[in-house]
Amino acid sequence: MKKGTAVTFAVGVFAGVALCGPASAAAQRFTANPSAQTFYVDGQRVQLEAYEIHGNNFVKLRDIGQAVNFAVDYDGGTNSVRVNSALPYQEEAAPAKPTHSTAVTGESVQAALAALRKRYPNGALWPFPYRSTSGGPYHSGMNCAGWAILCSDAAFGDLPWRRVDSPTWDQLRPGDLVEYDNDLGGHVIVVVSKTGDTITFTDSGPTQKAYWGGQYPRWWLEEQPGLILYTRYPN
Repeated sequence: MKKGTAVTFAVGVFAGVALCGPASAAAQRFTANPSAQTFYVDGQRVQLEAYEIHGNNFVKLRDIGQAVNFAVDYDGGTNSVRVNSALPYQEEAAPAKPTHSTAVTGESVQAALAALRKRYPNGALWPFPYRSTSGGPYHSGMNCAGWAILCSDAAFGDLPWRRVDSPTWDQLRPGDLVEYDNDLGGHVIVVVSKTGDTITFTDSGPTQKAYWGGQYPRWWLEEQPGLILYTRYPN
């Protein structure tokens, strides 16, 4: 194994083990539970998705903007959040989906992922929880699963899903989701590109930030238990 491959492989393994798993000493310090408290704006009760962490309530800034009616925008180019109290709240535009979903190719999928990377560059927060209407395999809208579904919808639009258990290397294509088991509850990645012995992927985790450029060698991925492929390429 070349030295450069070893470095990127180590980063990929760390991401797969640490980002989605629910259990570890470090992760337990940041355990979030749904808040049981009620919220009011100007005396009127509002419904907010809130989580309690160390006795404090955490609510999405965009949800507060909607409740109080101020503008919240994200600039992916500068990885910054912009709040404007002088403007009213507006819903965030959903990622663009292919116009002709039945004509999806590996090249069109990679182009869609490249556009998504410009919008949510490495380390950028993406709009979680992502609520898909495509009927995919994951429904939490959070962590690696939420990001994977967002990427898939951006690339495949409304194409149906297919599950392949124990896929072969030749079956992996750009945009496919690859799930595998680990000691921390499993992980799912999105294939960006593939060579004869390496895949490059994007994924996310509890930080709800996009990560690009991870790599797994073929031999390592094929050895992982519970390997599942979710694809939306037409048969």
